[in-house]
Amino acid sequence: MTIEELDDVENERGDDGVYGLKQQQIVRVGDAKRVLVGAGARILFYPTLLYNVFRNKIQSEFRWWDEVDQFLLLGAVPFPKDVRRLKQLGVCGVITLNEPFETLVSTSLYRANGIDHLVIPTRDYLFAPSISDIGRAVDFIHKNASCGRTTYVHCKAGRGRSTTIVLCYLVEHKQMTPASALEYVRSRRPRVLLAPSQWKAVLEYSRHRQPATIHSPSLDAVMITKADLEGYHSTDITGLQRGEQCCIIQFPYLISS
Repeated sequence: MTIEELDDVENERGDDGVYGLKQQQIVRVGDAKRVLVGAGARILFYPTLLYNVFRNKIQSEFRWWDEVDQFLLLGAVPFPKDVRRLKQLGVCGVITLNEPFETLVSTSLYRANGIDHLVIPTRDYLFAPSISDIGRAVDFIHKNASCGRTTYVHCKAGRGRSTTIVLCYLVEHKQMTPASALEYVRSRRPRVLLAPSQWKAVLEYSRHRQPATIHSPSLDAVMITKADLEGYHSTDITGLQRGEQCCIIQFPYLISS
């Protein structure tokens, strides 16, 4: 007897005994989509980059980067000439979401200026970083912020891939919901725009890494000894020996007069 595990996509068996035909077809379609989008991204990279540079020159509100938190900048792909300026702004870490052909500043140039560089290559337009890569980036930002160091997160235009990382950081470490984080970032950088897959990644990350539970002062543990309980009638402490301690959880409540 054999046991077949069915995936989300139903496996099929033909006359020739081939399994998973539908699944293989979906994988091929997904790969073809990735290749097609990748080719388009390469073709459009420099035209769209020049368009962004042009708008930055003529529109004061079209900024190359924006401060979204005390130690966090979100923006577009930096040029080599921008490295010194970033250093002056206190940037000590850069997260690059670009693929190699989109990257204009080398890791060696960042390091020469005392800037740590985390590279998470992510295809443009329709794709998002993996949950594990998002976690690496969020930890990178948090580690820097905890030491008073600023991190610059960028993709090509500072709209989708890099925004995905920033939203996840705000969800985990600023106790924001995904929706409130997006609204807040839009107030700082109005042109951010997430693809459906990128928003889905933010929602999934928020479920996987919830912020730590906030301590409630109404649930305080008080250590007491047997001597503290003398005069009280309770069967719960009959086994308590001299000098031993126990923990009492206090719950506040109202007493009607």
